[in-house]
Amino acid sequence: MKIERFDAIDRCLFWKENKILIIGDLHLGYENYLNERGWVFPKTQMEETLKIFDAIFKKTGRVKKIVLLGDVKHYFGGILKKEFEDFYKLVEIFKKHLYKSGRIVIVKGNHDNILEPIVNKDKFRGRIFLKDFYDVEGVLFFHGNKRDFEKFQRKIEDKKIKLIVTGHFHPAVKINDGEKQEKFKCFVFGKYKKKKWIIVPSFFPLEAGSDLFGLKGRIFVVADKVYDFGKMK
Repeated sequence: MKIERFDAIDRCLFWKENKILIIGDLHLGYENYLNERGWVFPKTQMEETLKIFDAIFKKTGRVKKIVLLGDVKHYFGGILKKEFEDFYKLVEIFKKHLYKSGRIVIVKGNHDNILEPIVNKDKFRGRIFLKDFYDVEGVLFFHGNKRDFEKFQRKIEDKKIKLIVTGHFHPAVKINDGEKQEKFKCFVFGKYKKKKWIIVPSFFPLEAGSDLFGLKGRIFVVADKVYDFGKMK
């Protein structure tokens, strides 16, 4: 399914011409965060994450760049040991599917307030870059919380920027077939002021996401494939 200049592959966007894979909120370490607070939660997040990525990379082949749209980790107050472990494990998987000169670009999310100690390791130098935003060929990537829109307003209004791509909102829709109701992750393609705007669903596999809460635009639902559900009324 095509959304603007990207192919929607599962819950990711793939910019085929530039070999760039765009990934929404991962929230690594979420299970351990809950476990440390007394919730009994099965630890399947990383297993599910790697399984989904395996299917995605079979469709994309090797890529030149991976853009993570923030909230790579979950815990606000620091870095959990499991967040370190899961991040390193994920990077090793990414490296197998990146070209030799490939790069990983992380735009900081509101959960990533202490991400530097993970990224700034010697073994990642020259391969992983942590940025507030990232722009290429008229597309601006940033996380998408309210502060971002305020902070990057001048950049968003730049005439060279034609399209913005964000995560953060974890958009999902409920679909009722008359017998049961299910919630599905979805992309939203709309506008922010005069700019085209794509909201990428969370990659996070343990929950579908949040209802759209007034977001307007064209909805692309992620199920066994990506379906165009048309515009929200």
